[in-house]
Amino acid sequence: MMKCEMSSRKVLPAIRRALVTELSKTGKKQNEIARMLHITPAAVTQYIKGKRAKVKLNEKELEGVVELAKISLEAGELEEKNICKLCDEVGKRLAQ
Repeated sequence: MMKCEMSSRKVLPAIRRALVTELSKTGKKQNEIARMLHITPAAVTQYIKGKRAKVKLNEKELEGVVELAKISLEAGELEEKNICKLCDEVGKRLAQ
């Protein structure tokens, strides 16, 4: 499996789940979170209910998600360059 393929199937959903959780804590509504993350409101619901994403992030990775959430709140959306770095870090850990 290619690196980006693994990331899109395993890593990105885990990061999105953590982002949805973090953004929910700020009082953002599911529709707002969906728009920020460029996903559907139904996907947000599934992340909240734990129906998506099996990979667990470690403490350092979760700290990265908190920072990513702060940046996303300031920008009003998730910027691709910011998620790629975190995705690479998680992917490397899983590949070991």
